[in-house]
Amino acid sequence: MTQQIKGIKNLNKHLKRAASNFDSRPILKCVHYGTDGSISVTDSHRMLLIKQFHTLEKEFNQDLTTMQIVEGVYPDVSRFIPSDFGTEITISLSVLIRIMKALGTKANEIVQWELLENKIIFRNQSDKMYYGEPIEISANANIIGEKFTICFSAKYIKECCEFFMDAKERYAVDNVTVKMASPIRPAVFTIDESKYSYLVTPVRTSIRTF
Repeated sequence: MTQQIKGIKNLNKHLKRAASNFDSRPILKCVHYGTDGSISVTDSHRMLLIKQFHTLEKEFNQDLTTMQIVEGVYPDVSRFIPSDFGTEITISLSVLIRIMKALGTKANEIVQWELLENKIIFRNQSDKMYYGEPIEISANANIIGEKFTICFSAKYIKECCEFFMDAKERYAVDNVTVKMASPIRPAVFTIDESKYSYLVTPVRTSIRTF
């Protein structure tokens, strides 16, 4: 795999982040090489997919720690991606990562996204719980389609953005596209016409308004 890593800075780090850490499902500690030239990795809560990555013309799973080939059937990651999206967001990648860092005050921080006409209001959960009021940060965004409120792990979104920051080094564009089907379905973050995709599952919370 080292020959392929040259195209994306810190790729092995990003793959390990998206993989599972649990020994109970060893197949999810692997990166999957598909026959279509793609690689994918998932921990069942998020998924990193890179298309047109290799030309090996065979399918296999490689443990990201030992680099050994692991036998077994990798999950069909295509079924994780919604077939229809009712909302599409375009937002500055550098702005989004700064917001996630600012609001991610706890390791397991949940951040609410309120989609409005031309902006998103981001609120964190821990400050609401401890101090009575959440921290709010708003950012301009181009939003097409349905507007709603959705919650994500700040850590997952931050690490998604960090992958894109490394992957887009050769691109001048700073925007990331986020496609959403509903507040409870996985959202798909993409750059470079979907060659790089990062899927993140929303967090369901009983707190409707932070």
